[in-house]
Amino acid sequence: MLSGALLLAWPASAAAGASPSLVRIATALNTGGAAMTTAVSCPALGACAAGGFYTDSTHNHEAFIVNQIDGVWTAPQEVATAYNLGGDASVNSISCPAVNSCVAVGFYTDATQHHQAFIVEETNGTWGITQSVATTLNAGGDAVATTVSCAAAGSCVVGGRFEDSTLARHAFEVEETSGTWRNAIEIAGGLDAGGGGLVTSVNCVAVGTCALAGQYAPRVHQTEAFVMTESNGVWSKPQEVAGALNLGFDATIGEVACPTAGNCAAGGSFETSAHTTQSFVVNETAGRWGAPVVLTSHIRGSVNANITALSCAGVGSCSAAGDYTSSTGATLSFVAAETTTSWGPELPVVPELRSPAGAYVPVTGSAVQSIACPATGYCEIGGQVSTGPSGDQAFVAVEQPTGWGIAQSIAPGQNAGHDATVLSLSCAAPDECVAGGRFTDAASHYQAFVSTGFTAVALPLRVTALHGSVPATGAAMLVVTGSGFATGLTVKVAERGASVQLVSLTPNRLVMRVRVNVHLSGRHVLTLVEPGQPPARVTYVQH
Repeated sequence: MLSGALLLAWPASAAAGASPSLVRIATALNTGGAAMTTAVSCPALGACAAGGFYTDSTHNHEAFIVNQIDGVWTAPQEVATAYNLGGDASVNSISCPAVNSCVAVGFYTDATQHHQAFIVEETNGTWGITQSVATTLNAGGDAVATTVSCAAAGSCVVGGRFEDSTLARHAFEVEETSGTWRNAIEIAGGLDAGGGGLVTSVNCVAVGTCALAGQYAPRVHQTEAFVMTESNGVWSKPQEVAGALNLGFDATIGEVACPTAGNCAAGGSFETSAHTTQSFVVNETAGRWGAPVVLTSHIRGSVNANITALSCAGVGSCSAAGDYTSSTGATLSFVAAETTTSWGPELPVVPELRSPAGAYVPVTGSAVQSIACPATGYCEIGGQVSTGPSGDQAFVAVEQPTGWGIAQSIAPGQNAGHDATVLSLSCAAPDECVAGGRFTDAASHYQAFVSTGFTAVALPLRVTALHGSVPATGAAMLVVTGSGFATGLTVKVAERGASVQLVSLTPNRLVMRVRVNVHLSGRHVLTLVEPGQPPARVTYVQH
């Protein structure tokens, strides 16, 4: 029985708190007006490496890397410049196993306008000479190094794709052992008759112990997702996952993460017979990959779910993030968490954006590009949100053990062109993360940035409904639903002859016991109080 409802509108703003910091990268080099930070890796607090591309005055794209030393970002350094005679290069991925020890990978375009994959390595704080990889495989002229992971200095694995003489694309990997890079080798070649192979992600937890994932094409216009694991320096055969689910013939894995040797998680998407996509995850436990788990959407009316990012804080403690299409046709974001060995359902995230002034703005669209989980219960996601008149904003949202906070905008003042996004996140510790991406300035030029200083921003305290019945005298249980309920919440009652006791509390639901000793006619008020939040009021009537 409905005895009352919250009737207090929430304020438009609240205490703003500290805004994330922002550092523009490669601005002086970016004379062509298009720069992005595409990759970030932080092995320790105040010590990171980032990379991406900028555009020079001739509108050529040039790859760059930049270091953070003792919390200060240095001047960017061009890489692959002597090789990039075709004018199109970028850093795609960076891995830093230790301070002053990193590997960056990407592609450049040679004088014949062919894309070539490259590696450049930092040793003892000095970046070395760019090295081309997979050139002998790349007869068709389209090779890209997409991902890198380093278990230790001098021990890394790089993955990507190349094009053969028939212009079919295939996956490759190349390893560094004891500081020496081996030759690139094709992987999943026997499965990839259709020529759609690609390594999308690699993760190494120890020297000679890695996992990689991606896709291959058993025939033209069909792709299947696969995983491979390396143990003691020996790679397993590629293993198809989600094949039985992939009735629409389009499956891939977006990311793989391994908290310990033999224990990994991967996430991606497959196509249904109705030609919509669904998200899935698959776990490796004690060296064996299990069956894929379909994250059947628990978000009403959603379709086309896809996992774009995944991170693991420990065994049985992973989080996957991605996007789905709502019933209104909007693209929105979700997360799904793993607890022990069970994956939860997709839950929508970033429903609102909080501006530096403290205003809460509804999000009309969002896309997640990266997730990082440095510890159990502590994750950050980054990407792009749309808020209507404010255009597209770069955002980061922070998870703490109490749940996910709302999105924080990055560079709203600089983003005069209303088009910004986070492309990469790396966390050296909980609440110590660095985001990289781009924003659009007043001249409609893309500018690269790195940003830090994200905090957990709780959902504003709101109540949507009150369920239960309060007798004329005696005790009753009331259930309040809403958002932003935190552990510091208290309930106050103003009327004499009434008392309240909090029974249970979650971020979206609280249960309380109300006892009344005097029958008073009319409506009565319970006030929900939470530190740092405007109060919310619930009214009830004694029956």
